[in-house]
Amino acid sequence: MIASIVNTTALAKVVLASVVAGVGVTGVFALGVYGAARSSDMRRASRGGAATAYAALAVAAVTVTVAAIVYGVVLTTEKG
Repeated sequence: MIASIVNTTALAKVVLASVVAGVGVTGVFALGVYGAARSSDMRRASRGGAATAYAALAVAAVTVTVAAIVYGVVLTTEKG
């Protein structure tokens, strides 16, 4: 009886997408924090090339995180 009230397939898809997005965005943001911290460490150790690479990682990760957030807001506010 409850299966006819709740579309469990659609619910499962939403839950899976939420978990993947939540873990994915969190992981990418963690890469950004890691890149920023390592860039600072490398700069203090006078390793300019490595510092630049880690800074690029941080910028890319933060850019992807912001893009994911904006995409989520657009999907949430979109009328359909």
